[in-house]
Amino acid sequence: MHKKLFGAAVISTLASTAAHAGDKVLVAPAPAWVNQAPPVLKADSAVRFDEQVQVDGDTTTVYIDTMRQASSPEALQQMGTLTLGWQPDHGDLTLHKLEIIRGDQVIDALGKGEGITVIRREAGLERLMVDGQLTAVKHIEDLRVGDTLRMVFSLSERDTALAGHVQDALVLLPAPLKVGFGRARLVWKTSNPLTVKSLAPGLTPVAKPLDATWTEIVVPLPIAKLPDAAKNAPSRFTPLPLLQFTSFPDWASVAKVMAPLYAVKDGIAPGSDLAKRVDAIAARSPDPVRRMADALRLVQDEVRYELIAMGNGNYVPQAPADTWAKRYGDCKAKTMLLLAVLDRLGIKAEPVMANSKRGDAVPDMVPAALAFDHVFVHARVGEEDFWLDGTMLGSRLADIRDVPRYGWVLPMGGTIEGSKPALFALPLRAHARPDIDADLAYDMTAGPHLATPYHLTLRYNGTYGAAYKVDPGPNYDEKLTSFAEKAASNWVGDTFVGKARSTWDAENAVWTLDFDGIAYPDWKYRDGHYALAVPPGLKVTYDAPRDRAAWRAIPALIPDPWHAKLHTSWRLPDGGKGVSLTGSDPGSLDLPAASWQRTVALAGGELTQDIVSRESGAEIASDKASSTAKAISDAMDRTARLSLDGSYPKWWDDVARRKGSPALAKVRAIFDARIADKPDDATRLTDRAWFERTLFNWAAAEADYTRAIAVDASADRYLKRSALRSKLGNRAGSLADAQAAYDLQQGNADARSTLAYELIEAGKVDEGLDLVPTDLDITTDDGLSNFLEKVDRLEQADKHDEALGMLDEALEKRGSSAKLRNARCWYLALRNTALDTALTDCNKAIELEADPAMYMDSRALVHFRAGRLKEAMADYEAALAAEPEQTASLYMASIVADRMGDKAKAAALLEAAKTVFPDVGHFYAHYGIKP
Repeated sequence: MHKKLFGAAVISTLASTAAHAGDKVLVAPAPAWVNQAPPVLKADSAVRFDEQVQVDGDTTTVYIDTMRQASSPEALQQMGTLTLGWQPDHGDLTLHKLEIIRGDQVIDALGKGEGITVIRREAGLERLMVDGQLTAVKHIEDLRVGDTLRMVFSLSERDTALAGHVQDALVLLPAPLKVGFGRARLVWKTSNPLTVKSLAPGLTPVAKPLDATWTEIVVPLPIAKLPDAAKNAPSRFTPLPLLQFTSFPDWASVAKVMAPLYAVKDGIAPGSDLAKRVDAIAARSPDPVRRMADALRLVQDEVRYELIAMGNGNYVPQAPADTWAKRYGDCKAKTMLLLAVLDRLGIKAEPVMANSKRGDAVPDMVPAALAFDHVFVHARVGEEDFWLDGTMLGSRLADIRDVPRYGWVLPMGGTIEGSKPALFALPLRAHARPDIDADLAYDMTAGPHLATPYHLTLRYNGTYGAAYKVDPGPNYDEKLTSFAEKAASNWVGDTFVGKARSTWDAENAVWTLDFDGIAYPDWKYRDGHYALAVPPGLKVTYDAPRDRAAWRAIPALIPDPWHAKLHTSWRLPDGGKGVSLTGSDPGSLDLPAASWQRTVALAGGELTQDIVSRESGAEIASDKASSTAKAISDAMDRTARLSLDGSYPKWWDDVARRKGSPALAKVRAIFDARIADKPDDATRLTDRAWFERTLFNWAAAEADYTRAIAVDASADRYLKRSALRSKLGNRAGSLADAQAAYDLQQGNADARSTLAYELIEAGKVDEGLDLVPTDLDITTDDGLSNFLEKVDRLEQADKHDEALGMLDEALEKRGSSAKLRNARCWYLALRNTALDTALTDCNKAIELEADPAMYMDSRALVHFRAGRLKEAMADYEAALAAEPEQTASLYMASIVADRMGDKAKAAALLEAAKTVFPDVGHFYAHYGIKP
């Protein structure tokens, strides 16, 4: 069924009859019943929308008078060709006027209809829709920028399927749209009453007698601006600018007209192929529920969906024998076929009309068939009801009790005793089996510092499986990899995936996707140990702000409700030795809209997390919206935490013992396989280079960067190689890469900054300083960052006095800036001057900063310069306790330890610093600081 309530903004109904239909465009004067719009005046706004509808018995005539100005070449391009669509089996298209208004001139562009071409183009083919629509096309000659185009036409329509009834809607253009003249007018015979209702809030149409025979409603346009829709609200709270009308007195009369179209008693011919297929279903099982599931699968799997709306196809279904012979049909045809099959199986059933998009809003509409865009089946076995949709795919016995989320529906009557032709709210419940069942296994045995391999298995069940599965065909591997990357992003947070594999279990409608991938868990070093936050990997999403007064009475929805299940495991380093778990109390939600349970456990060197989320689609009452938001937020924010023992090795030590681990071998195999699969993919080469850097395999990393640049040179890749070469002390190579990056993308701030640094390192001070940003407004974040960069470049160029002068002046304006305080402390310490001022600045910076590891490193240098080695070591150790990989602190702590006589400690610290940053000493040597 495609008779939709919410159509284009101009042509509103699709009711029709072949008796008054025509496949040629008619040209005639406007009908006599039309109230002509005011004449076009020079001062008119050149925008008009006049819609008038006359209902005469079972015939509806829609009259449209529009004007629009070609105010620009772009508008002229859009307006230069007239296209109007209509369905010849449903009614006539008549053109009344086509005029170009140019100043005081009114130019007839219609004549007697010359130059009009009628073509058939099925615009809905890609959406599996065939409606027989014709399109009238006319290229408008001599239309110019500044002209106003007036178009007046009408559609006369009648639909025999409605048994003498009429139904439709007028468009109510809302503000802020401005029109010179706008009107929506409905006219009908007083002796044939209509029910009329506005779907726009605050507008109550008033009917007035036009004369002894006719009644009319007139609504000036534009109407008031529609209120903003609340986020994730039921559809009935999204206002629609429509004026509905119907001659159906109630919903029962709608069902009464539609029901005979679905009569299927003994509708399958004995001995036919279809009869044999149905009898085979009966022979397989005596269980009526099993038979019903098999019947549904037959209709879903063996008859493809295609909407046929030609002729009386809007409402009249195709016969079951025709549908089976053609092996295609729309929701009406599939419903009719399923009803016939169930009838032969002895299962009671009836057709049900539904609105697939705005089901909750149906009770607010006028009683009419146009309130619905879909039809499906209600069946009953014993005392149990089943809701079966033949247009879906993937429904199996396990899913047979699932209920489509169509809101209010209209049963039409059939063989179900006690069923009433009245609006009925479908029950709301989560799907019986998980739409997605995920298993995610991390291998963290290589420790917290390195990449973690994982294996992800996703099982898409039932309708989810049918909807999401990637079918074999052209570019299958590429499509599957793309799907796997998106899945990895959703479930893991990274997109480094290996070869993806999939299988389709047609019997159970389960599509299984699995692949290996690489993750980078976010371990943090805090309070003397490494820790990993473990939030829920599967969450209930609730995003329905009701922070406006107008929204506070509006219920909320959890978007895209589903039933999902996730099992996650983490194999821990060293068999879990020294690992502790906190925050692992079970979590749960028990709400009408969502049931959610989570358990976390640590045992046998493995952490596991199990989550089940069942979402029903139920509304959250407005007075419960706030408390529900808090309950969901509290549950989703509960985070378990893994902590390694404080003695766990730091990065540089752990790499040495992990390089040969099976976990890293898996990671390397994935990176290698990705490159072997696409050797010309520069991104994959860059990814592996990053991995090599984490292992301190500098030569391998540089080689991959070089290959990536050869394949696809980019500023980002040059900068990555420049940074690597800088770490290794290859100043010339780093400068060349920085220059190449800048040449490719001069607007890249990182390229500019890196090139400025490397130019000054190469002695090209003026060139480097010329690249420093000019926005030095320290009252803004960007300006302060630019200011500190300039100070840094000046210090690098040995222009200490100028840099210090800038800092002194800045601190007079922003003395509470920790960054400015630290900068002056740092540069004074590097220059070994004004150490008392430096110490004051550092102390103040540390007081102001919540995470002062970098500032403690600065104060340590002050103490070192002042000869206070014990205090220097204390600050370096404090800095490293917070940031153990801070190479400047490692390097300087080694020098302090050496001067304090602890040679072993000094050697260990120096080795650590140089392992992470081989050329770390280059910077300090500039200021006379060496081991």
